[in-house]
Amino acid sequence: MTQSKSVNPGIFPLLLFGYSLAVLGAELLIAHEAAGALVFAIFIAAIGESIGGLWEISQGKTYLGSVVTTFGIWLFGLFMLETVGQVLGLVTSQALATYFLVLLVPIILLGYPAFKNQLGWQIQGAFVFLFLLVLFAGVNFIITSSVLNLAAGTSAWLAAICIWLLAAEDIFAIDIGSDIETTSAEIGETQHLE
Repeated sequence: MTQSKSVNPGIFPLLLFGYSLAVLGAELLIAHEAAGALVFAIFIAAIGESIGGLWEISQGKTYLGSVVTTFGIWLFGLFMLETVGQVLGLVTSQALATYFLVLLVPIILLGYPAFKNQLGWQIQGAFVFLFLLVLFAGVNFIITSSVLNLAAGTSAWLAAICIWLLAAEDIFAIDIGSDIETTSAEIGETQHLE
């Protein structure tokens, strides 16, 4: 059975990934008091990206699946660090900087195929802005700077836009009409067999 054009597991992890980045950008650039919203945006993105990425991998889409699963699990760790880590007294500037800056290596490794295979400016832009976001945010934990904060927030918004544009391509390709017709035909065949 062929997969329906209305079934695309890559849409919701991309939407949630962009959502968490947009909330991060808002927290860094506009409303520093929105840190609570950011913690929960990180949490829902972690769940959505992890589930969606594993679903993508199960459908044979290992590249996108690996990308969103990696970031989803990383976000879950960040959520744990920001919540449980606070309670246990484990959150320090050095801990946050380390947690962010070490992610630069997976970003480079996961981004390499996007550039090597010329997958499109949206995914390439997402990797560039994610790299810059993590770099600026990680360094900002060590040397607090309004310029680094501004650069990290801007990078978060630009990465969110690129990721949402990736999701939009898949959303605009959805053909629900043919899916409804196919489902109706399958229901009719099943009823006829009974």
